[in-house]
Amino acid sequence: MRFIQFLFFLGLSTSFWAQLPLQIDWGPNNLSRPNTLAILPKNNGVFFTFHYSNSSLMPAAKVSRFENGMEVISKKIEPRIDQKMVTLEDVFLFDNRLFALFSDKVGASVTLYLQEYDDDVDQYGLPFVVASYVVPKGWSRNVLVTTKISPSSNYLVVDYLIPAKKETYDRFGYNILNVQLKSIREGEYEIPYDSKVTSVEARHLTNKGDYFLGVSVFSKAYLSTWKDFGLVDKSVIIHMSAEDSLKIHELDMVQTKVYNFSITSNDSLAIITGTWGDEESKGAKGIFYSTFSLLTNSLDSTRFLEFPKEILDQENKDSDDIYSMQNVNGELLNYAFRNIALLPDGSINVLAEQYYIYEVNSADSRGMNQITNYYNYNDCIVYSISKLGELNWFRKIPKKQESINDYGQFSSLISYFSKGDLILFFNDNTQNYDELGTYKGTRISFSNSLRYKEYCLARTVVNLETGDTKRNLFSHYDAIEGFVCLKLSCVNYQTHQVIFSAMSKKDKYGILHFE
Repeated sequence: MRFIQFLFFLGLSTSFWAQLPLQIDWGPNNLSRPNTLAILPKNNGVFFTFHYSNSSLMPAAKVSRFENGMEVISKKIEPRIDQKMVTLEDVFLFDNRLFALFSDKVGASVTLYLQEYDDDVDQYGLPFVVASYVVPKGWSRNVLVTTKISPSSNYLVVDYLIPAKKETYDRFGYNILNVQLKSIREGEYEIPYDSKVTSVEARHLTNKGDYFLGVSVFSKAYLSTWKDFGLVDKSVIIHMSAEDSLKIHELDMVQTKVYNFSITSNDSLAIITGTWGDEESKGAKGIFYSTFSLLTNSLDSTRFLEFPKEILDQENKDSDDIYSMQNVNGELLNYAFRNIALLPDGSINVLAEQYYIYEVNSADSRGMNQITNYYNYNDCIVYSISKLGELNWFRKIPKKQESINDYGQFSSLISYFSKGDLILFFNDNTQNYDELGTYKGTRISFSNSLRYKEYCLARTVVNLETGDTKRNLFSHYDAIEGFVCLKLSCVNYQTHQVIFSAMSKKDKYGILHFE
């Protein structure tokens, strides 16, 4: 009888714990480091942070290793290669290994080095040259280099700019490496459009080692030789693969212009999606969708889909600081892409966020000028497009985040995909929720000057099949003892966890396991 009772209570206990909601396991307070640039997740409970020391005279680059939210080691990254002083360009994880990228500029010659580090942040092995090139004579600007890692972390690309001076076109160089740090393809290329009116909007490296760039070509501004960001002439996809030569493909954007676009891929397809408007548009009228076959190296025709009218009609009537409404003549403004999921059935789910920054110059009675920067991160849109390019569903998640002179460090969001859902976290105002923590449908703003009792971390779950959305208050300030910095937080799909960063008088890190 006692054994049966034990099994009964064990079953109740298991059922109770299985129904517990997700929670963030916050670690202890750590030394405050406002100069932290990135969190680099390694494995379950272990991550690195890349930051600069708080010294105002000679800030030094440092990397710290954390275990379960507690700092266990912190070391400087010495900017030296073969006893030469060099410049640190980036710190990142590739194949679960810690690397630093350095540049050495001597006269017109630039050399890029990769150096690996072990878990104790000590140099592991010798540095090696990943690229070497010559810049125009007299060029004094900083080295412009970008690193990109494939979704499965099996390829790394180092992409660098060889700027034009007297010539019309900039040149780019690249080196694609595998996990053994062997080059599978390297070279230089030229974008055949005037560099003064072009801009690289998106970069993507596939799990097969194919490298894509998305480039916007703008019209020249009136009475100027530089670009007019309001007039897009062309949207171009540049494709580089290990087996084929570099090829340039123009998106079929007749009578339309692209505002933002992003690229994702699986083993057979790369998918390009973004927002579009017509030649007279002040904002986006809809979304577009195009596929690129990795088997035939060909770009399919582009499909254009308009925003559903019922979504535009839902626009909040309260005015924002810079726009009287987010909906201007049936168009949405300034959406940037945050996350894209390519599902097994060939459909894609896309998350985008509205943001804008503006600057106000003012003078006091003494004639002293003051510049104030306003950062605004507002509503999100989430949509699903079928394999055939048809719109499955479209949803809008209202939010309003505004701050002054803080680079928007507590604004924006973090998101991940889990078990058929898209989950979003963002900072919000408690007045948007009832006593049970359920969203009331209001859009009262969050700001960096918000009182502690009015601050909360919000969570929204979107079902990827139906678009059904559920939003609730996830955590109060008392449970965190700081504002969460979503821009610094990161998702690690290898161990299915989110690492949250919070800032107050001390730094704090928390881990949420989602699968």
